[in-house]
Amino acid sequence: MAAAKHFGGDTMALLELRQIQVNLMEAPIGPINEVRRARVMEVVGEGFNPQPVPIANALALVNPLTREAIFISENQIQYTCDGMPPQFSPSRVESMLSAIRDTLLLEDRFPMIVQVIAHQDANGSAFERTVDAFTPIPPNLLRQYFPGLRGLGLRITFEEPPYICDLRIEPLFSDPAYFFIQFNAGSQQTRQPIAAIVDDVAHWLNRLQGEINDVIQEILGA
Repeated sequence: MAAAKHFGGDTMALLELRQIQVNLMEAPIGPINEVRRARVMEVVGEGFNPQPVPIANALALVNPLTREAIFISENQIQYTCDGMPPQFSPSRVESMLSAIRDTLLLEDRFPMIVQVIAHQDANGSAFERTVDAFTPIPPNLLRQYFPGLRGLGLRITFEEPPYICDLRIEPLFSDPAYFFIQFNAGSQQTRQPIAAIVDDVAHWLNRLQGEINDVIQEILGA
């Protein structure tokens, strides 16, 4: 693994990463009492502040400086980093998740889900461009069928064992000058150690900024 590598920006890439989230699923954690809470806060290091959580027996920590967040429930550990772009460091994430795993006395095998959110400049209206790009139906005819039509979304699902993947492209409704792009990859019931999980996340990030990005640009006619 290229431990020192950071993901988040390539001046040649059209995708603008906004969020990277790694979920370790089916973790038999149990309730997070005050002792376990204090131990987790100690191992994640300075800068993480506890946040109110509407769920009993859970812990949420946020580092506003690095724009990272950690959420732990009775059966899940979630790591999130945000930014323009998010600064995802595989070595840092592996170290942090491993420290939490050891503190909670968990076996080093988890199913996982990675979620990546990106935006892309539409060079115009994303609403209009999706109507043109995502269906063979002429735009004028489509608007006759749906008089209030704003835009279209495209969802692509595919399998690369052990992962089931889901790629979504649609207008960013809060700012139609951009496309909203979301990618999920879940390992289903396949359990892997944290080191392998982080390696796979880095692999998917490379592909999203490489060959998958190329496919997205072809779909959008960029």
